Amino acid sequence: MKEKNLKLHQEYIHYKNLKTYIPIDFCKIQKDDIWVDAVLYKADDNSLYVREKEEFIAKFSIKN
Repeated sequence: MKEKNLKLHQEYIHYKNLKTYIPIDFCKIQKDDIWVDAVLYKADDNSLYVREKEEFIAKFSIKN
């Protein structure tokens, strides 16, 4: 079962590409004219990304 509470500054692994990403903050993004919870996260090369929180939870797992 996927973890519902994200931990900032903790390493997560993407289910498909198996790369490591680190959530650095929570934010909002607009989806179909509605503001939804989102996660700002970074890759190993310090590139920044944003994704809807529920999608992040579905596609990433905490690194052991």
